[in-house]
Amino acid sequence: MQIEELSRPQNSGFWCGTSWGHNVYYSETAAVTLMLRVFNLTKVPQDRGNPASFQPQDTVMLRLSYRFLRKERAVLRYGPPYKPSYRGEDLPNSFCDKYFENCDKQNCKIQSPNFPGMYPRNLTCYYRVRQTRVPEGKVALVSVLQRNPHLIYIKDRNAPHLSREQRLEVGTACHEIHDYLVAYDGNTTRTPVLAKVCKGGTPLSRITASGPDLLLLFHASPYDFPFQDSPRRHIFGFELDVEVEFVDKESTAYVRRGGQCNYEATSMGQRSGYVQAAAHSLLANTTCTWRLRAGTAEVVWLYFLHYRHVQHPEMPRPAHCPNTLTIYNGPEPVHGAPVNDSLLLGQFCKPEKLPRVCGGVHAPGPYSAPCAPHDSYVSSLPGMTLSLRYAAGTTPAHVEFLARYEFVDTRQWGDPASGGGPCDRVFTVRPDRLFASPRDVFLFGRGGSRRLRCVYTFEVGPQQRVSLRLLRARMGPACTTLYHNASRRHECSHGGAAGQPSITLVEEPWPGVPLQRACLCNVSHGRPFSLLSYTRRLTLTFTVPDMTPADDYNHFFFEGEYSVVPEPPEVARRCNQTARLLHGAFGNFTVGAGRGDLCAGLPRLIRAVDASFLFMRVRGFAAVGDNCRVASRINVFAAGGVAPLASVCPERRDVFTNIFSSGWDQFDFRFQDEDLLWGNMTGLAAPATPTTAATTAATLGDHGDHGLSSTLSSTTTTTTTTTTTTTTTTTTTTTTTTMVPILHGVASSLPGPTEAAPRLESRDLLVEYVGNYSGNFLVTWVSLWRPLRAEALVSVAADPCPHGCYDIGACLPQELWCDGIQHCPTGQDEGPTACGLLAALPWVYLIAAAVLMLSLVALFVAVLAHKRQVRTQKVVADAAALALNNGTSLKGGTDLLVPPSDTW
Repeated sequence: MQIEELSRPQNSGFWCGTSWGHNVYYSETAAVTLMLRVFNLTKVPQDRGNPASFQPQDTVMLRLSYRFLRKERAVLRYGPPYKPSYRGEDLPNSFCDKYFENCDKQNCKIQSPNFPGMYPRNLTCYYRVRQTRVPEGKVALVSVLQRNPHLIYIKDRNAPHLSREQRLEVGTACHEIHDYLVAYDGNTTRTPVLAKVCKGGTPLSRITASGPDLLLLFHASPYDFPFQDSPRRHIFGFELDVEVEFVDKESTAYVRRGGQCNYEATSMGQRSGYVQAAAHSLLANTTCTWRLRAGTAEVVWLYFLHYRHVQHPEMPRPAHCPNTLTIYNGPEPVHGAPVNDSLLLGQFCKPEKLPRVCGGVHAPGPYSAPCAPHDSYVSSLPGMTLSLRYAAGTTPAHVEFLARYEFVDTRQWGDPASGGGPCDRVFTVRPDRLFASPRDVFLFGRGGSRRLRCVYTFEVGPQQRVSLRLLRARMGPACTTLYHNASRRHECSHGGAAGQPSITLVEEPWPGVPLQRACLCNVSHGRPFSLLSYTRRLTLTFTVPDMTPADDYNHFFFEGEYSVVPEPPEVARRCNQTARLLHGAFGNFTVGAGRGDLCAGLPRLIRAVDASFLFMRVRGFAAVGDNCRVASRINVFAAGGVAPLASVCPERRDVFTNIFSSGWDQFDFRFQDEDLLWGNMTGLAAPATPTTAATTAATLGDHGDHGLSSTLSSTTTTTTTTTTTTTTTTTTTTTTTTMVPILHGVASSLPGPTEAAPRLESRDLLVEYVGNYSGNFLVTWVSLWRPLRAEALVSVAADPCPHGCYDIGACLPQELWCDGIQHCPTGQDEGPTACGLLAALPWVYLIAAAVLMLSLVALFVAVLAHKRQVRTQKVVADAAALALNNGTSLKGGTDLLVPPSDTW
């Protein structure tokens, strides 16, 4: 039997023998011709039979039915109206050759001839698929597949059989003289064969070319019995879906045609990248190798984002592992050489044994998790090699994985600190004199660490200092560097609060007394930060207390350089560490800058004695905001404090700022009968008179708008005002005094961020001169204490504060009272009431004399009053007698001139 169609070439294939089952033929054109041939009996010798000849005893039987179908009803061939199938373009002078182009935008369907019915015999059809539109930097990979098991069946024999087995045959299992389908990796039959399949009844897994071209060859044998192996099968031939995938040109997802499956990445190029299995089909005995070569001080970090074995159930299972992945520590060993266990990081063959996978790295938002070293693979050598061998190719099974590699820089500047952490370093005199934060990702959040603290210690020789220059730094978006003009210091925006990232520079001018020079967050190349140490040892602390899984050395880092500066011999000889440590009941020193005295620019430490407080007077006014226009500040710290208690703008005139050591304002004391107002942060000055107020206003006007508040800070100012009249000249001296109160160890005049610094209980004071404003400025201090409450001494006949400075509410030691030096701001301790004649008399005698004098005065007043009363009574009596003797009329019952009966 042979079927011909209108306008189609005639082929020489036939159906013969006995038919069975449901055999349907769907024409490609509007007219068909069925021809049935019966061959005559041929004369051959009796010993040689001709099985193909017609025998007289055979009966020829043929029964058929036909139907005319409208094209729109042929949905299985042409697709539904809303999604029509693109069946390719017919090639001229061919029976069934097709050409498909740019199937990424079309619903391409590769169908056998006369699908879904019986296809003609003795055919060879070529289906060429090409992708011409490819995005920039991408490579197109063309694939064919069929997920529906009912849409593929290629007969593997041309004789009747009763087999009910439904599975694909591949490779040599498909006989050359029978029907089969071959996929080529290219556009000609000279390219490698990706797969050869026959039979069907099961899904066909993806067959992918390594480029934008794919060729399918379908071969049908010349003869076939019209026989179906299953009575329920209604579809002949095949229909394949076409898909196009675009992968990065520089990725490992495809093997370049004509090349080997070998890839290499070095740390000289990109610092990280991705490794993935080939996304297209590969031949048997193919080995893909990925070589990751790191630098000398680097290791390779590899972690898998996903990994799975994909078994093709329609394919026969191989006897051994079809795919084997091996991970080597360093380069792969020479072929045939024994593999040391230290060089083998892992080997995976069976589906039940998978490598470590970090699945939560790319989870969205708060659900992302870091990939720790124990969840990944880290080489101990500067390199790593991955080898994936496809023993049976990708037809029976293949591996899908995506892994990320990164070259980790384990180098750190300086020398490791003895007994320190993994990133604590010590820097001495080195040729490079460079330093930077670590770039080891395992120290950061992305490598599994939650917090990081690195201490960099710069230590030079005796009589040397460290000059530090920070070139670049970044500590995340929550931390910025603020420059406070009031103190001329760099501070962090969070004020050094715990739980916040920062870079702090600290040194110890004296043992156990740290001095924080700066707190930094962000430093740019355009504005580097420079610092010259006071001592031969400077410490930089790099702290990141709380990191997310996305944070690494690109979010928190710093870079800088340092050098060694010799210390002037004068400093080592005259004002070394011991000479600048002061203590005692009182004292003074000068600070400043200039060529004449190099010691004045070094910090001083004043230690409080006998658990007393320190009261310090500094020449200058309190610096607030931008009120100080000179390029220097006198910063006063509590010993070990982070932020200054007060910042003073140095002034050559008689302007002083009063400062108490930390803890002075902790309690609300009362001095005898006067309420001290330090508990509510009010100044201790006496009530200001109009003249005082005017003088203070004039003084502030001289210095500009300082923005001073009466409850926060003030200045001691001495002003002389001269008033001239026609008769006299009066000279009045007015002094206004206000203190710089301390709030939890921080000067209240400082900006907001520093007010949150923790309070330090040390009563020692450290004085630092910052800047290059030429001049020397006097600083005096005195030891004192707070008076006790008066109620506690009611029953005790003793003065709680016999030597008190009433203007500041403090008590002086006895040896400082009347010693010829003014220690109280108003000079009360050297005044006539303290050191004159009255001060030498006992207070009890003075009080008794005062009481006696008051008694005598009262007695004298009483005697005078009594004499006046007696004189008045006598005058009244004389007047009454005179009226009685001279009267000419009778008296009435009452005489108005007679006094009442009661006496005086």
